[in-house]
Amino acid sequence: MKNTKKLLLGAAVALGALTLAGCGANGRSSSASGSTSPKDITVGISMPDKALQRWPSAAADLKKDLTAKGYKVDIQYANSSTSTQSQQVQNMANKGEKYIVIAAQDGTTLGPAVAAAKKNGATVIAYDRLIMNTPDVDYYATYNLQGVGKLQAESIVQKLGLDKGAKGPFNIELLGGDPTDNNAPQFFKGAMSVLSPYFKSGALVSPSKKGVDNNFQQVAIPWTQQAAQTEMQTRLNSFYVGGKKLDAVLAPNDAQAFGVISALKAAGVDPTKVVITGQDCETQNVPLIVKGEQYMSVYKSDVNLADTVTTMISDATNGKTPKTDSVSSNGQKNVPTVQLTPEAITKDNVKAELVDTGYITAAQAGLN
Repeated sequence: MKNTKKLLLGAAVALGALTLAGCGANGRSSSASGSTSPKDITVGISMPDKALQRWPSAAADLKKDLTAKGYKVDIQYANSSTSTQSQQVQNMANKGEKYIVIAAQDGTTLGPAVAAAKKNGATVIAYDRLIMNTPDVDYYATYNLQGVGKLQAESIVQKLGLDKGAKGPFNIELLGGDPTDNNAPQFFKGAMSVLSPYFKSGALVSPSKKGVDNNFQQVAIPWTQQAAQTEMQTRLNSFYVGGKKLDAVLAPNDAQAFGVISALKAAGVDPTKVVITGQDCETQNVPLIVKGEQYMSVYKSDVNLADTVTTMISDATNGKTPKTDSVSSNGQKNVPTVQLTPEAITKDNVKAELVDTGYITAAQAGLN
């Protein structure tokens, strides 16, 4: 796992047609107007909230990498408020912070804030979630988003034996992510690219019919345990009466997976008999994977993503064009992008990929 980012970054190819992010009309790097010594540079980090484990974890990984290179770090959390995040980013710009890393609460609302950052000479890096409809984003560091959904769907297909010819029909319910998160439709699109043929063949059916026609809005709910628990309770009460069996649930993150498991238990359904997906390998969910109550989660190492962002900042500070491997359209700009490769985690590789790499202890994983 620790070598993954080295391989990916080593293989990444700079897009020669793209100008150095952070350049103004005069073509100079945004850091050229001041000191290029890391000790004189503050990096602003704007995270959406502390409610999901991954955001404080990501901030800690970024701080560790950046301070090791001598940068000062300013971490702010938006408490799930788009207006708070916009104000925090503008405050970072007003303080002259030269690099601002943003994991957007809502990527469609940050245009004025990042415009202020650019006006004050900052280089703006979108972290995990793309900031939309603005020319003022310099770089985007993320994981292959549709790849996340594909891993989740492939796990369902394999566990049910569909890839080996099982005919079913198997009952499945689809959940989507938060409608304010630009990544969520991409996760769903990736998953449905795998699942749609099985719906068409009749091997998969959804009694609720929600999302089966690739309509993300039908299944979009907040990234919370409670939202998923409420939605799953409603579906169980409406479509799974009289002993009808639920075989799988596409849950796009671990908070929703936890809510699904809670709803199943409350309804007297054994979650080990249902294939339940997830994402982020949250500490509370890994023991559920070990017990078989959650079948899998998608691991997106924040260590690797933090290393990627730190390398971008270090390269730009030293006057180099940060290496990218693709571009992502945000509606106004093709943003130079690095996409890392996500990984499927089941109980079979929890120890090797999460414990042995130091992400989580054996006790936290429920292996002791």
